[in-house]
Amino acid sequence: MKLRVLAIIILLSLLLFIGFKKVSANKNTEQSINIERLNILKYIPDNNKLLFISNLDSLNIVNNNEKDKNPKNQENFVLIKDSILNYLGIDLGNNKLEEIYDNELIISTFENNKKLKDDILIVFKIKPEKTIDDLLNLPYKIDQIDKIISINRENKLNFINFIYRTEDNYIIASSDQKLIKNSVNSSNDFKEKKFQYEQELFGLKNEKNILFTNKFFESIFFNNEIFADNNEDIIATTFDFNNEQLILKSYLLNNKKNIDILTYDKLVNKENRNEDNDEISIFSDIENFEKYLKPLINDFELNFFEEFNDNANQNILILNSNKDWLITFEKNNEDQFDLSTLKKLKDFNKYTLIQNEDSYSIYFKDILEEKDDVIKQLTYENIYSIESGGLQTISNYLIDVKKLETISKKFFNLKRNKYKSAFLYSKVDIKDGNSNKIEYFSDLPDLNFLIRNILKISNEESLEIIKQTIPEKNPILYTETKLKIL
Repeated sequence: MKLRVLAIIILLSLLLFIGFKKVSANKNTEQSINIERLNILKYIPDNNKLLFISNLDSLNIVNNNEKDKNPKNQENFVLIKDSILNYLGIDLGNNKLEEIYDNELIISTFENNKKLKDDILIVFKIKPEKTIDDLLNLPYKIDQIDKIISINRENKLNFINFIYRTEDNYIIASSDQKLIKNSVNSSNDFKEKKFQYEQELFGLKNEKNILFTNKFFESIFFNNEIFADNNEDIIATTFDFNNEQLILKSYLLNNKKNIDILTYDKLVNKENRNEDNDEISIFSDIENFEKYLKPLINDFELNFFEEFNDNANQNILILNSNKDWLITFEKNNEDQFDLSTLKKLKDFNKYTLIQNEDSYSIYFKDILEEKDDVIKQLTYENIYSIESGGLQTISNYLIDVKKLETISKKFFNLKRNKYKSAFLYSKVDIKDGNSNKIEYFSDLPDLNFLIRNILKISNEESLEIIKQTIPEKNPILYTETKLKIL
């Protein structure tokens, strides 16, 4: 996926979500059209690499936060709005966006072998009384129906180069005039063919913002080893905005395998989300830990896995919060793992306490060290091991009984979701606002110059679930990202 286009889509989504509200109580009672029935779909040419569809209701531009009376914040919101539109080549002048835009938008990209970057096509509906002149604010009139018009703004940003207005009040803008012709021809043939993503829309018809592509925006699991090049697999991403968070949910779809949104609803609804205070929750088999999750674990955990590789079929759960971490796995009575054999603990002392059927152990070490003729006591971090209820838990803090019950329940719930026929199953839930900071969009240098001092986006939470069973060729993969907007 081209990050440049993705950044534009994210910013446009923010503009639509943050900057708009329903016009009136009467408008609120109107039933919106399902996205699969939008008339704008007929203007989408085939063979696009990326497609974004938006169908938000009748809108009215307001402050990004009605409770925020800070004039500086209000000015910043207007600046962000104008920056996005100007970057696309749209200059509203004294016009207001809510008086022009009529609630239908598509953005699509297409391969261009002659250029290093893809071509872009943007189609949106305007109100019947509005024209191209209301969008471009040029010193001269250019509006015409059914004619491709070249846009040239000297010494100004101009992401789109050509524009066209249809008889039914749709604006078609593109970096290549051939795409505009293809879009018009597509509308003429629409009744004779099916919409490219008609089947993928099943289960998504009530969504207001959908992105179709063949690549994930960001994924731990998506790589060439697991996913061979397969044009039949489509990634659908929905955009929603709630409590100042932009929420992106992505689904890997394949109609021939009957992998649709309903499949993911069943999978995600069965999952227990990371409701505790753990910043990182990871469940996977031992073979995939180092490959997928090395950046998320500390040195001890990594060394532990390296010495634990004899139990290659084990499922492991990691919970990490601040400096506290724990590792849980099933006890293997035939080949019981002995924590004392870890090289990292070879010089540690061990004390064990038995309570009922549970075994609690502590590994500790104190030594004396001489430095500059001064003798000092060095105390190493304690390591704890608990064997309880068929699980062995290793941690750097002493776990109480209530926490132990929660861990056990979480582990076995995740194991049940794996199913016996699943040879690949992993879940990663990260709640750490400091883990992946995105202060601005580095792939958009021009737009970045305009917004980097007034808009900050941080990755607040990310969830990934991957599952593959025999004899499926490719797994099902779900990702969810929550971006905090400041």
